[in-house]
Amino acid sequence: MSPRIQSEDVNDAESFYYTLFEQHHLPVLIIRPVDGQIIDVNETAVNFYGYDKRTLKAMTIFDLNTLSKAVVKQKMTEVKREKERRFHFQHQLSSGEIRDVKINSIPVTYHDETLLFSLVTDITDAIEHNAFFQTLFEQSPYAIMMMNRDYQIDKVNHHFEVLFGYTNEEAAGHTPEQLIYPDEHNAMFRSNKRMIEKGIVISQNSHRQVKNGDVIDIQMVAMPVYVDEFLVATCAIYIDKRQEQEMKSYNQMLASVLENTNQGVVITNTTGEIEWINQAYTMITGYDEADVKGVNPRILQSGKHDQPFYEKMWRDILTYGSWTGEIWNRRKNGEVFPEFLKIFSIKNEQGENVRFVGIFIDNTEAKAHEKQIDVLETKDTLTGLYNRSYVAQYLDRGLTDLDKQTLTLLYMDIDRFKAINDNLGHEVGDKLLIAFTDKLKRSFPLAMLARVSGDEFVIVLPNQEQGSCEAGIQRLFDQLIIPLDLGHHHLLVTCSVGIASYPRDAATANELLMHADIAMLEAKKQEGNSFAFYDEAHTVKMNRAFNVKTALQQADFDRDFALHYQPVIDVQTGHVVGAEALLRFSHATLGRVSPGEFIPIAENNGLILSIGEWVLRRACRDIGPLIEMMSDRFKLAVNVSIQQLESRTFPFALKAILEETQFPQDRLVLEVTEETSVSHSERVKETINQIKSYGVDISIDDFGTGYSSLEKLHHLKVDQLKIDQSFIRELDETTAIVRAILAMGESLGLSIVAEGVETKDQLDFLKTTTCDYVQGYYFSRPLTFKDFQSFLSNKT
Repeated sequence: MSPRIQSEDVNDAESFYYTLFEQHHLPVLIIRPVDGQIIDVNETAVNFYGYDKRTLKAMTIFDLNTLSKAVVKQKMTEVKREKERRFHFQHQLSSGEIRDVKINSIPVTYHDETLLFSLVTDITDAIEHNAFFQTLFEQSPYAIMMMNRDYQIDKVNHHFEVLFGYTNEEAAGHTPEQLIYPDEHNAMFRSNKRMIEKGIVISQNSHRQVKNGDVIDIQMVAMPVYVDEFLVATCAIYIDKRQEQEMKSYNQMLASVLENTNQGVVITNTTGEIEWINQAYTMITGYDEADVKGVNPRILQSGKHDQPFYEKMWRDILTYGSWTGEIWNRRKNGEVFPEFLKIFSIKNEQGENVRFVGIFIDNTEAKAHEKQIDVLETKDTLTGLYNRSYVAQYLDRGLTDLDKQTLTLLYMDIDRFKAINDNLGHEVGDKLLIAFTDKLKRSFPLAMLARVSGDEFVIVLPNQEQGSCEAGIQRLFDQLIIPLDLGHHHLLVTCSVGIASYPRDAATANELLMHADIAMLEAKKQEGNSFAFYDEAHTVKMNRAFNVKTALQQADFDRDFALHYQPVIDVQTGHVVGAEALLRFSHATLGRVSPGEFIPIAENNGLILSIGEWVLRRACRDIGPLIEMMSDRFKLAVNVSIQQLESRTFPFALKAILEETQFPQDRLVLEVTEETSVSHSERVKETINQIKSYGVDISIDDFGTGYSSLEKLHHLKVDQLKIDQSFIRELDETTAIVRAILAMGESLGLSIVAEGVETKDQLDFLKTTTCDYVQGYYFSRPLTFKDFQSFLSNKT
């Protein structure tokens, strides 16, 4: 039977969002992952960070985080792609105080934009003030060292200073390997690190070196410190073998700490019989020591886990020394509850297991919070429909169960929705989406409905052939004949629908969504309220792109790539004053591939950095020897991609190439697109300024096709504008635009190049203007380097 989607009142969804956001007891940040901008915060966040709401909303998440911008941005990307949603960071408050926080982030779509809904949990107290570790550190008669996640020493106690001779200030920031390990023991340090990362408690007799160079015998116990599932620190206890007589009193203190910690602790022998529990164990489970001593912990089993689950758990403990995870157990009163449990083995000096220790916390409250978040993760807050993530999961499960049955998927897009949003505002756009959702529910009452992005919807119809879904589509089209009542606006809207079916058109959920989306794009080429069935021919372009990407990945640069050079001419004298290097790609199987095809593919697949460096190096090597023969005005122009400008390493690579080829810096012009030049990326602006500091010129290519402001052009201090060839080609209609660009360039003191000059009439017109340079087929096509040399010889 087809699944039914019960309609939900949108006001209830909005009320839920308000309660979850505004009244949540945890700080909540709404973050735009593209640039890290904080879009909104709740009052709890204002109180926690100490900034007023307006100040917080003017900040980015990078302003709060102590990690690098690149690391934080990578974490947000992983959330956006729905690969991860929980992280451990350190945030700085307005007071300057650093707090350890756990972040739970989920991607949500709002006004056509993916935002991150982030819950902030302060775990500093849990790290710094856990009763067990704090008491142990302050009261222990033995040397204790606390290390951070990078195994750098955070602090040492007084007895560490006495034993090793280093003060807390001297030790902080070093690793134990740098400070107290004899040289021959460095391998032991690396081995110990690996054991800690696996959650293993280490107990070993060894040697360590004190500040004066002496080597002493010690016994070390090192243990990982966890908050939830995060490894946040490592605690190492060093016992001077001369102090063994004091061990008894230390063990008594340790037992007292274990007894009073708020985490449940249970110790068993190697046969699994319980030898000891603490008070927290009794408080959480209801069982006291008389109930459980000598009994196996399986009395707590809830029945929710099968035998293979426990077999794998004990396999991990015996193989790796520990197991960490969530498990459902049963209290003495019969109540089933979730707990976060860590089990590890205690070994003797011979490496044999002598005890097993379990440490756990009641995870009931955390699970309740996760359940709230799961609701938000599966539903679109505006329309109440399912979201893309849930649809993908549903299809993955459904296609597995369908066997030989069929499933039809409709991918639907509201035509010209962006124009409506831009012209009438997001409030009207939201009302339109809600009204459209109502039409969908009426047209497909038995289907699963989802909103997968701003104005895109998915309809899942199990057990239906492609043709049978046309009736539902027609019902929707019939309803859309009547304008939608949106309060002050009555809008007549249309939509485009793509149709794909399983198993005919796809074998997986991702393929089904992708093929229906491709069919929808075909439908958009027709008039409104159109639909199209997926055709395998639609994937030809995608396969072509894949083949080009593969060819680029496997290309031999010196064999498959070549540079052609198009002369740049002084508009008044006709002298050659420069050349633009243009990349060509030829593949043994694909043949010649146009730059308009392969360059975007290289940019989208992370290949442009290496290709771009090759272009720069080859162009400088080719043109460098010609520089001395040309006039002082002769310059080499090379195109660079926004990916290169966003790379921190690009300026250094550029400088290295200039030094390697001995190419004069003031003879190089880097061409960037107009879109790149006005990018909001601070990284791009920093890179351009760094390039300028080398003496290299910056030119804006294809000028006039994007949107630039005088202020931004002045701020970047560019040197040149290149008028896009489309304006020169249609000069009869674009004369006013060309004159405006020339006037802008003149006002900013920039030189102007006109691209695409193909006729004498075009050249004659440009001679009457303030245009400085021209290039185009009227003078020469792009030439191989050999032919370019001949061209120069004929011009001199």
